[in-house]
Amino acid sequence: MNAAKIHPGLRALLLSVSLVVAPSLQAAPQAAPVPAVLTPGQAAFMQAEARRIEENFIQKVMSITGATHAQVVRAIPAKGRLTDRLARIYSFLERDLNAPLTDEQQALIYAADGERKQALKDLPAQAAAK
Repeated sequence: MNAAKIHPGLRALLLSVSLVVAPSLQAAPQAAPVPAVLTPGQAAFMQAEARRIEENFIQKVMSITGATHAQVVRAIPAKGRLTDRLARIYSFLERDLNAPLTDEQQALIYAADGERKQALKDLPAQAAAK
């Protein structure tokens, strides 16, 4: 179609639609889809691995800070709480240990939490492959 023959109002409409639609067509490619429904075995695997990942995080925090298992578990906010997870962990451990955490300890806990998050993020794909 010749652009010169298009009504000016229609041309403006087409231009505005193309500006809205074009960016959505260039979206980043999606990761491999994970099935919406897991088999009972896959669901059990995910639950067990999630517990193992969380326990591994607790053990790392214990070794970094010298806190007991119970102290670290109390410091971790309940799932679904609207709070900064790391800030709560730092403040609860500092209170329980009666000493401020060093910058190095905070950095190590931050790194351990990053590993925990990445492992939990990768978990659905691992379960789907089982």
